[in-house]
Amino acid sequence: MKRLFFILSLALFHLTFCAAQQGLHINELFEGHIIPQDRLIETRVRGKALAKYRLTFYRSLRFTASAEEVARLRRLVDEDSRGHFATGSERSEKKLASKTYTWHVQLSPQGGMNRFLCYQDIAYNNKKPSEVTVIYMEGTVSGIRQLEEIINKQ
Repeated sequence: MKRLFFILSLALFHLTFCAAQQGLHINELFEGHIIPQDRLIETRVRGKALAKYRLTFYRSLRFTASAEEVARLRRLVDEDSRGHFATGSERSEKKLASKTYTWHVQLSPQGGMNRFLCYQDIAYNNKKPSEVTVIYMEGTVSGIRQLEEIINKQ
């Protein structure tokens, strides 16, 4: 009986993590449909470790991607950002021969939690694959700027 309860609890816990970014176009990435799971470095955090940031859930993916994959990911983030507060930037660094593209999106609240999507890719001029980081967060923090202030204070 205890074993059955443990298995059901584990399954429910897994479903909670998987459902967080459902309804977003970028969810294709989190489900492993764009970049194979073996190329992803994933971090998931829930609970007390996030309390000082006023977050309840954090999920990030890091990986390298081809130019075609980056273009697809940028389209998905762009689709998710439509109709939401979003900030973005693009900067070049000659010393590293790189270009960094960053996008922060405050999504519509869901289940009483504010949701945020952050995307960054760094492309190198020497034709190396781009380094990509995608972060999805949920919590009571009111906005992207407030979240940045809290993180910078820590």
